[in-house]
Amino acid sequence: MKNLRWIVPALLLAVAVPGCVLVSGQFLIDFELPNFAASTETVVTREDVDLTTEGDYNDHKDDLKGLADVAVLGKITNSGGTDIGVEVWMTAAPTTYLTPTQVTTNGTKLWGPFNLAAGATKQVGWDESAKLFSAGGKALLIDEIKGDGKFTIYAIADAGTYTFNVDNGVLALVIEFGK
Repeated sequence: MKNLRWIVPALLLAVAVPGCVLVSGQFLIDFELPNFAASTETVVTREDVDLTTEGDYNDHKDDLKGLADVAVLGKITNSGGTDIGVEVWMTAAPTTYLTPTQVTTNGTKLWGPFNLAAGATKQVGWDESAKLFSAGGKALLIDEIKGDGKFTIYAIADAGTYTFNVDNGVLALVIEFGK
């Protein structure tokens, strides 16, 4: 019985020794996108993303492990006369492509297609959105999260002619960190 009274203090001491503590977790970054209209009649819609403007990202920059989950959320309205598949593409650095062809030639497809009939409006939910990410896009996103944290996303559609609106759009990233 005398030996047992030393077990608890010994365990506490082992946990308290510097370097033995494992800290890990996740944090959510929501990039709110401005409401926008995208059309083949205008320059493609893009948004520069800079993770370094986020406090949690900066606090854990040296300990980032990966991406636990990701979603593109918002209300999308197909205001055109053709069925479309909305897509999100990204580039690994800030870019300013002007046409869908420039985006698809030089970028990586991140998400989509999110299919909408002509004239339809649909709210994109987390579960549905998470299924639309491409493997290549997710890999590039992870590289950017672990890299400089700066990239550009583009919204286009897979139809030759399209017009759609996005309201209350968000790029939501659940980032893992650990020591």
